[in-house]
Amino acid sequence: MSKFIDIHKEIINCSDGLYTDTISQLPNHQLNIFNPSKGKGFTELYDFNRLCIGKGKYWLSRPLQITGNRHLFSFGITLLLSGTHHIKNSEFDQDYIIESPKIILRRGILGKQTIYLQANKEMSLITLDFDEDLLEILKPLDTSNFFIQFFSNSHSPAIHTLEIPNKDIQHHAQYLLNLPTAKNVLDLLHLEGATLELISLLLKNKQYQHQIPLPIKRAIDILDAQFYKKITIRDLAKQVGINECYLKQFFKETTGYTIGEYLLKTRMICVQSLLKEGFSLEYIAIQTGYSSVQYLKRVFSDFYGYQP
Repeated sequence: MSKFIDIHKEIINCSDGLYTDTISQLPNHQLNIFNPSKGKGFTELYDFNRLCIGKGKYWLSRPLQITGNRHLFSFGITLLLSGTHHIKNSEFDQDYIIESPKIILRRGILGKQTIYLQANKEMSLITLDFDEDLLEILKPLDTSNFFIQFFSNSHSPAIHTLEIPNKDIQHHAQYLLNLPTAKNVLDLLHLEGATLELISLLLKNKQYQHQIPLPIKRAIDILDAQFYKKITIRDLAKQVGINECYLKQFFKETTGYTIGEYLLKTRMICVQSLLKEGFSLEYIAIQTGYSSVQYLKRVFSDFYGYQP
C-alpha cells in the first residue's frame, strides 16, 4: 500500500466519524465517502508511485477539526479551488488561513497539524504529494522555476502560498476534480495522465505575474474574463489607459503572444475543457463567442490539428 495513503488513513482515524465508508478494490487507490450526518461529498487518493494525487469536494453541516501527525518527509502541492483552508501547525506554532483560489506548497516533515473545516461552505481541492525520487527527475528541467526552487533549496519544513498563476492551471485542476470516481484500472490511467499534465503546466509556468506592468495585467484580466466577447485592440487600450501601439508591444513582450493569439488560446482552452465535460458543440460555440458551430470547428481544427 502507498505510504501517502497510509498517512491519510492515520488522519482519517482521528476524524470523528467524518467518513461513512472507505473503499476501493483498485490498487493503490482509496475512496472516502462522507457520512451523511456530517455533510456530503468525497475524497479520493491514487498513488502511482512517482506521485500521489488526492482530490476532494465536500460540504459539512457543522464545523469540524481534525488533528494528525505528518511524520513522513515529502513534498506537496495543494490547489485550493474553493473554500477556506485553515491549518494550525504545531511545528511552526503558526496559523494559516488561506482563501481560495490559491496554491499551497508543502515541504519536509510538517509534524502535528490541526485542520479546521468550515460548515455550510463548499471546499474543493487537488493535492499532489511526492518524494525526492520525483524531485531528482524534475530538478534539471528548469532551475529558475519557483516550484523546483522551493522544493530543492532546503529540506527544512516549510509552507508557502501563492496565487494560481494562470487560467490554464485553474481550468485543468477543475477538470481533474470533476473526473468521475475511478471504477477500473483504465480510469486510473486516465487520472494519472491528467495529473502529469497538471504537473507539466505548473513546471512550465514562468511566473510572469510579478513582472507584469499594471496596464498589461489589466488587459490580461479583461481577456481572461471576457474572451467570449468581441474585443478590439482599440477598446482594450482605452480600458487599460495606454495607446494601442504600446499595448501591442508590451503585451507581446510580456506574454510571448500577440493579443489575438492570447485571445484565441484562451478560447481554445475553454472549448477543450467544455468538450471534456461533454457539452454539445452548439452550447460551446455560444459560450466561447463563435457565431456558428462550423466556424468553431474550423478554428479548433486549425489550432489543434484535429476536429472537435
